[in-house]
Amino acid sequence: MTRPPSHAIPATIHRRTVLVGATWTVPTIAVAIAAPLAAASGGTPSVSPANGTVITTWKGDHHYGSGNSNSKRRSYDLPVAVTDASGAAVANATVTVVATGRNRDGDLLGVYASPAPSNGGPESSPHPSATITTGATGVALFAVNTQNLSSSERPAEAVLTITVTTPGGSATSVVTVRLTETD
Repeated sequence: MTRPPSHAIPATIHRRTVLVGATWTVPTIAVAIAAPLAAASGGTPSVSPANGTVITTWKGDHHYGSGNSNSKRRSYDLPVAVTDASGAAVANATVTVVATGRNRDGDLLGVYASPAPSNGGPESSPHPSATITTGATGVALFAVNTQNLSSSERPAEAVLTITVTTPGGSATSVVTVRLTETD
């Protein structure tokens, strides 16, 4: 009976060898899958409404819900559209809207994932932020309630900071809301 040379490959593979190989394979597969997904996302997203937009058409005292039939009471719709560098809609983007701006009565704006509820207004029912994921059209629909403003409280100004996050990057848009009238 002859012995195999010492440099010959053993006939069996040890469990540790298999585990070490598997441990290194899983991250490699994950990186190989993630790279094309990130590349397909189109880079830094574009947001509409764009940074620097000023909304002057909204009025105070619109906090009676998205379903209210009276247009002078109904909450305002705020559609946020997300596109990639080529202008294509970005689905599954995370969109957060944060409202800032107060007066002596409280918050000027309340932000909701549409539809907004009917409530006492942002001064008595504060809701300064909401987060939604865009659908296939690349749009996240928010609803905004406005505070009832007495004549001494006008004009009033608030800011909506819109932050969008996609696998390819993130973008922020700062929108000013000027309330000069109450319905």
